[in-house]
Amino acid sequence: MDPRQFVNPGDPIRLAASQVNGLNRLLSVGGGFGAAPAVEQQTPYTWVMAKNNTGGAVSRWGVLAITGMAISPSGNGADQFQQLPVVTCGTPSDTTTAWCIAVEPIPAGSIGRVAVGGAVQAKVDVRSSDHQFVRCKSSTAELVSTDNGEGVILWKQGTGAGQWALVRLGNGRGTQIDVVTNVTLATGGIAVERKRAWVYGPTGISGSVIGTTGCA
Repeated sequence: MDPRQFVNPGDPIRLAASQVNGLNRLLSVGGGFGAAPAVEQQTPYTWVMAKNNTGGAVSRWGVLAITGMAISPSGNGADQFQQLPVVTCGTPSDTTTAWCIAVEPIPAGSIGRVAVGGAVQAKVDVRSSDHQFVRCKSSTAELVSTDNGEGVILWKQGTGAGQWALVRLGNGRGTQIDVVTNVTLATGGIAVERKRAWVYGPTGISGSVIGTTGCA
């Protein structure tokens, strides 16, 4: 059959083998007749590409310290930096504050995706059930819970090492302040009830310093 010839419903047709093979190739690439366009799966986290410079493989949901940029934003690397920045990553320590979570396995020296913001799964060494935050430790396997860190624990499996948790990245360290919850007049003067709270964002907080029985 002439491939340039159109047919109408009911017309007898006879296809050559090359025509059938060509149609099969088109269907295999396009997903078949009426296939829906490919849709990128949405994730609850923001990711960037990262180069694993730890010297060893990092598993999915592993912890990495952000140490720099793989491609400089100046010179020939300007376009790459603006299109898709690639960070360099090493093994975190107890003092690491810039870190990320690998969302896929990354072999040593290779590039893969890491979460730098949003909600992401992670293993956590939960040292107290009261801890609501996480920070790094000297390990790529897990984070450690704390009373103030760079990530917020949205949910945790339990206490102890290797606990699964859902962590929100990008929280930032807060400032602890005393909040007055109740003031009553007692025999010895004014009795003040206070609770410790974390404040995020505002700076330059000021106010009265309240002592045990009154304002100091």
